[in-house]
Amino acid sequence: MMHDLKIKYEFAQLHFIGKKNWELRKNDRDYKVGDTIRFTVLEWESSSNWKYERTITNVFDDTNLGLQEGYVILSIEKKL
Repeated sequence: MMHDLKIKYEFAQLHFIGKKNWELRKNDRDYKVGDTIRFTVLEWESSSNWKYERTITNVFDDTNLGLQEGYVILSIEKKL
């Protein structure tokens, strides 16, 4: 399944330099391992939209370890 999400430029940069391979998101889309996220970068200097894709490799939703109910941490990797 494809999920279209928006992301701030500063966080997109962290994906590209390898310092952030996860996303904290509200779990309102029934995310599953193997799903694809298509990010649209906000506040991009160009007039065209910058988009890129990542694959979900893990969905962490354990409220017992401090994650607020209704939110997930998604592990992501470059789409091959």
